[in-house]
Amino acid sequence: MNYLKIYERNSLADYAFFLEEGYVVFYATTLDKYTIKGNNLILGCTELLMKNFCGENILRLETLVAPSYASLKKIPEEKFINNLQSYSFLLNVSIVLAKQVLLTNKIINKNSTILDGEKRELRDLSTKYYKAVSALNIEYEKRKLPWLNDILKKHLLSLNYKRGEAFCKSQESITVGELKFLSDKMIEYPKGSAICKECDQGDELFILQAGSLEVEVGGVKVATIDKQGTVFGEMALLLSEKRSATLRAKNNTVVLKISRQELKEICEKDNSLLKTIAISLAQKHYYNLLKISSLTSTVVDMALDLEEGVEDYSTPQQIYRLKADLGKLKHEISDAIYKKDADFLKPIEEMLS
Repeated sequence: MNYLKIYERNSLADYAFFLEEGYVVFYATTLDKYTIKGNNLILGCTELLMKNFCGENILRLETLVAPSYASLKKIPEEKFINNLQSYSFLLNVSIVLAKQVLLTNKIINKNSTILDGEKRELRDLSTKYYKAVSALNIEYEKRKLPWLNDILKKHLLSLNYKRGEAFCKSQESITVGELKFLSDKMIEYPKGSAICKECDQGDELFILQAGSLEVEVGGVKVATIDKQGTVFGEMALLLSEKRSATLRAKNNTVVLKISRQELKEICEKDNSLLKTIAISLAQKHYYNLLKISSLTSTVVDMALDLEEGVEDYSTPQQIYRLKADLGKLKHEISDAIYKKDADFLKPIEEMLS
């Protein structure tokens, strides 16, 4: 079978592509690939959405190849953005992105199961570093203290931070703003009742309005959702798949319940909900790809070593430097608490203990 390279990782992203029929193969790294097949699919959307709606002017994140017989047509960037006003076009984009998130999640899960103890430690330390720096950034945005920015800026530029960001952000839920025009679709669930059940067919998506939810997988509680505006059930709806978890009301809870048909009717009047979902899926796909690179010890890990001028790409060496960075960050925060009387930094100091 002969294949054509449609675009290459790190090349300019200025087109999306329309696949009339057949399949394509995405290479997240040289070792990790996945296939998407179907008819009338819109591909190569992540980078264009990140550029136009998230302010991230990024190069191609993956390499895309297709059989030589495949029929692909270019969609110029400007036309792609304009076409997002169409419900059917936006739905197509969202479905493909949902498939990419699902398939890259599977790669992450596969790679995570073979991580040895050192790589797990690297992942956990990177996450800890990211959360602490993010908390520091929140405090700076509140107070705009120059000395706090001096501490913050060098850590925000660290590739340790970027690695931790990839691990954390790919797991973030989609959230939307207030949707007053959908108030007629609100449903109140009493404490303990199931909003949706694992393995049921996913025909609706939900948006949390008040209260909180417990996430159960195989009867085991694995997470809590309590942020107003959180969207859940969108993957099952977009991909016509069964639910991957049970969502149960932790207390009296109010959600918006939107069926597939209702989503179409809503978007024909105001497509902001589906557009937000598409952009959030593009972000998830983006961070999944960064996470895959980290897990396979390729681009992110090597860049970290090259930044330091170190030729040793080994995990122990990276852990050693990451622990050193965590120690420096904690020392800087402890020093600020003492010298600047900055007691508001104590919770971050505790995070680093």
